[in-house]
Amino acid sequence: MRNKKNRINRKTILAFVMLLVFFLLFAKLIYLQVFLHEKINRTVGKMVNHEAVEVPKRGDILDAKGNILATSIKSYTCFIDAKMIEDFEALKKVLYENGIKIKEKKIYDFKNMSYIPIAFNVDSFIVEKIKKTKLKGVGFEAKYIRRYPQGRLLAHILGITGCDGSGLEGIEKICNTSLSGEIIKTKIIRDGRGQIIRNQFLNTQEIHGCNVELTIDRNIQFIVEQELRKAFEIYKATKAICIVQDPKTGKILAMVSIPDFDCSDKIKNIKSLRNSAISDLYEPGSTFKIITMAAALEEGKVKLSDLLYLESGKFRIAGHTINDDHKIKGSVTLCRAFEMSSNIGMVKIAQRLGTDLFYDYIRKFGFYSLTGIDLPGEAKGLLMDVKRWNVLTLPNISFGQGIGVSALQIINAFSSLANDGVLLRPFVVQKIIKYNSEKEIFEKKEIRRVVSKGTACIMKKMLKNAVDLGTGKSAKIHGYTVGGKTGTAQKIDHSTKTYSTKYYTASFCGMVPAMNPRFVALVIIDEPKGSSYYASSVASPVFAKISKRIVEYLCIEKDDIK
Repeated sequence: MRNKKNRINRKTILAFVMLLVFFLLFAKLIYLQVFLHEKINRTVGKMVNHEAVEVPKRGDILDAKGNILATSIKSYTCFIDAKMIEDFEALKKVLYENGIKIKEKKIYDFKNMSYIPIAFNVDSFIVEKIKKTKLKGVGFEAKYIRRYPQGRLLAHILGITGCDGSGLEGIEKICNTSLSGEIIKTKIIRDGRGQIIRNQFLNTQEIHGCNVELTIDRNIQFIVEQELRKAFEIYKATKAICIVQDPKTGKILAMVSIPDFDCSDKIKNIKSLRNSAISDLYEPGSTFKIITMAAALEEGKVKLSDLLYLESGKFRIAGHTINDDHKIKGSVTLCRAFEMSSNIGMVKIAQRLGTDLFYDYIRKFGFYSLTGIDLPGEAKGLLMDVKRWNVLTLPNISFGQGIGVSALQIINAFSSLANDGVLLRPFVVQKIIKYNSEKEIFEKKEIRRVVSKGTACIMKKMLKNAVDLGTGKSAKIHGYTVGGKTGTAQKIDHSTKTYSTKYYTASFCGMVPAMNPRFVALVIIDEPKGSSYYASSVASPVFAKISKRIVEYLCIEKDDIK
């Protein structure tokens, strides 16, 4: 009887234990399914589904005809995972056969590390060869590096990128957001062993930055750079600048500043990054006389029939003497004074304008203000407030002394006359091409009318005569009419704070053809060394060589058949 009771008790206890275990398991299941449901899903999601950041390929920079000026190529860093190496000698041999040397001591010193970089900028062909060996312990990390197929060409326009791929100078900086594109997150799904079974891009096309198309013509840029570099070396100049612009649109066709740099190389001198064409200021000298003459003609202060007495080359004002290189006796016509680049003639014309009116036209032509070009580092210029002008300020500025301008401001002022009196915004970016082929197009933008079409026409004739009959004869091109103006400006000697008799800036700005210009070009040679420093013998011939090659390249029809 007792044994029977014991058996019943054991069954009861066993049943109770089983029921308790079942209850606990059920409670655990309820706890997991109800209370830990979200936490478990998140944990499993992290184990199976991963997100990785996909850095877009930086967009290309193209010239006006679609030639690649800057691009990005995929490069690899080869690294060693010391914890995963099974056969070091075999690994060493494979790497050596593919041009990668590895030292055992280096690996031993970092034996507990999973990432030991051993080679940089490995190309994809080598990577694929090594991957096929399926050796454990070696891996590759991909990244994009910037390349500039044209070398030094367009260095200051294109600029440079930093180690992180962001633009630091030039177009690389101005268009950084468009070129970089948007960082895209990718979904990576792994199996229970951690192996990738699917790598799903959200949209493969979205991981490319936009392409940027410039107004620059690579061939014109090459012509300018080649001829300017020759002049820079011949005259042992401090610097040389040339800009070529389409006056009807404001497009910059070429822009060169020397000294320059190679975008692909390490920058040794940080000063070489400075784009002198837009960032440096200089006294323009006689090229500025177009402002004085155009303003006086527009305001009716002078007429083409007027005669100017040029004081036989010396004109005293407030105890100071204004000199002319050409000691012209008696009176000459307004046109002749301009052709021979008479300082005294310009002073007398500016005096008829008066201080306030002359100042207004200087500002109207865009001086002492930014042109708005889409490049970084543009200088505003230097111009004394009109209220502070003294008796010598107006005479000096009338022939280009006592004012600081940029090369871009000068060529843009000449282009306004070539464009029938309308000042345009200069620009270098004409299209931003998105990944889906959509295009953002930039077109010409009028700033204001500076003079009437009639005044602009008279000025173009006067500039043509300055080349045909005056100081710009060496700028002539066979078969084409040329209009332009020389400028030989004394530089300030900083030791004496007076104008130097040793250092000069020689410049020439001209348009071709003279009466219906297809392009305007400015050449500046700073501190030329040699037998002559005059613009007529230094800058004008360089302009002629550049322009001759440009008209041939553009197939511009001859207009001076004699």
